[in-house]
Amino acid sequence: MKTTILALFLVFGLSNNSFTQELANSDKIIQVYGQEWYDLRKSDNPDLLILMDKYVDHGFYVRTVSEGKYEQEQEPIELIPLTSKVESYVTVEQFLQEFDSPTFNPLRYRYFSTKEAQVYKLKGVNKIIYIIPQESILNK
Repeated sequence: MKTTILALFLVFGLSNNSFTQELANSDKIIQVYGQEWYDLRKSDNPDLLILMDKYVDHGFYVRTVSEGKYEQEQEPIELIPLTSKVESYVTVEQFLQEFDSPTFNPLRYRYFSTKEAQVYKLKGVNKIIYIIPQESILNK
């Protein structure tokens, strides 16, 4: 019995580790958080890495909205906070240029999926940042 349980644990552990190594966006996670942080999460919180991987592809959107929409509900933001400690914010214009880049990495920004959808109106443009809830991301 102990041998069977040990074998199942080893197989599950190995398959779980190999799965996290196959993440499509591991390079983007490492770019923001570093290799050491990534390696530690592979062993202590692989589900977080899976969520982050899916968030890069399915959780962060910039959408065009009709003029004036969301402005009464919240103050439009003019600076977008970065995850990095070196530079704390970028302007809306810089953010939109980065968003249009093929190398865009939403993990660079201090926004991340929660249980509820999040909407941030960008100042000076008819655009919002829309972050879908974690459950929706994980179902993708």
